[in-house]
Amino acid sequence: MITLVIGTQDSGKSALAEDLAQESGGKLYYLATMKVCDEDGRKRIERHRKARKGKGFETIERQIRIPDAVADIDDHEEATVLLECMANLVANEMYDNPERNRETLASEVAEEVIRLAGQIKHLIVVTNEYEQDGEGYDESTREYVSLLSRANTILAAKADRVLDVRKDMKKYKNLNRYR
Repeated sequence: MITLVIGTQDSGKSALAEDLAQESGGKLYYLATMKVCDEDGRKRIERHRKARKGKGFETIERQIRIPDAVADIDDHEEATVLLECMANLVANEMYDNPERNRETLASEVAEEVIRLAGQIKHLIVVTNEYEQDGEGYDESTREYVSLLSRANTILAAKADRVLDVRKDMKKYKNLNRYR
């Protein structure tokens, strides 16, 4: 099963995804894809670690080659994995592998995530959403936003459930818990 949780930065999507993971049962894994590049990144990671503390997640850090993570997952057929996040994964693949074919990057990354999902009980993928025509974006940022959008579209088509935090949060009680 694949659940895709889409939202903007600081929208509560990570907290919602953590709750969904805990509800799904099985051993819990947090598949962290973020590379720490600066102090803001360190602070964000620390905030996420504190939020997960005591929730039963085992953390696996994997910035690329997502299907390889299954080797670190015990009893993977019964495991729930929260992948945080698709936006980081696409950025890692784009910026760390500048020679990688941009025409196929989004579909290849999405297919890697889908391949992982086929090996576990439940995969919950957190992803960001950005304005496609954001003013002030340079060419590289526009390319990244386009690639992420394509990868998100592919994942959404394969997902069993897609939650858009902006649209679906009214379905959840105690909204402030997720912000």
